[in-house]
Amino acid sequence: MFEVNGVYANRKGEYTVLSINPPKMRVRYADGTEAELKMELQERIWENILVEREAEKASRRKKRGKKGIGYYIKVVNIPEEDDLTFPGWPERVVMGPPPETAISLNQDDRLIFYDMESKTFFAVATVTGPGKTANPQKYFFTAVAEKREFFPIDVDAAAIKLEHGAPVEAIELESQPNFRHLELEPESFLPINEDDFELLAEALSEVAEDELEDDSLLADFIEEEEEI
Repeated sequence: MFEVNGVYANRKGEYTVLSINPPKMRVRYADGTEAELKMELQERIWENILVEREAEKASRRKKRGKKGIGYYIKVVNIPEEDDLTFPGWPERVVMGPPPETAISLNQDDRLIFYDMESKTFFAVATVTGPGKTANPQKYFFTAVAEKREFFPIDVDAAAIKLEHGAPVEAIELESQPNFRHLELEPESFLPINEDDFELLAEALSEVAEDELEDDSLLADFIEEEEEI
C-alpha cells in the first residue's frame, strides 16, 4: 500500500515515506521531524482517514446542494506580469480546495481569478464539470498531496494583458471587506456573495471588450489561443 515518496497522513498530520523496511517504514512529517512507524497500524489509520474525508466531502456536497451556485475568488500566482500563464490555465482546469477545507467546489460554481503578485482581478470563469482526481504535476502544480481533484472551467471573460485587469484598490467587496489586507496563499479559494461576483464580472467583461476593440491585441489573443 505504501510507496517511497508517497504522501499519507495519521492523527499527527501528513507525512512523506522516506524508506520502507517491513514491518516498519521511516517517514518525515511536514514540520521536518522523522519517525519509524509500524506499517500495519498506519495502514488502518490511513484507511480510516480516507473514509472520514469522503464522509466530510459528501456532507459538504449535501449542504452545498441546498445552497445552489457558489461564488469564489480563486487566488493564483503569476510570476511574469507580461505572460498570463500559470498552472492549469492552458488546460482550462483549476485545482480544487484541499480535502480538509470547508469549501467544496461543484459544477456551475463561478470563479473570479486574482493574481496575488500584481494584486489584480483578471478573469471570470465557470466550473463546467465534476472534479477528477489527478497528480498535480500533470498540470505543473507543486502541491504536497500526491493526488488532488481538478475541475474543468470555461473562461467567460478575461483580460488579455494582466495590466489591464481590475486592481484590488478599485474594488470594494461587501462579503470580503478586508480582502486587500489578507495574507493570501496561491491556489486558495475565498467565498464571496453573488453581488460581489457580479460587480467583478461586469468590470472584467468591460475590460475584455475594450481590449478586443484594439486590432493588435486581438491578433495577439488569437495567436495565444491557437498555441493553447
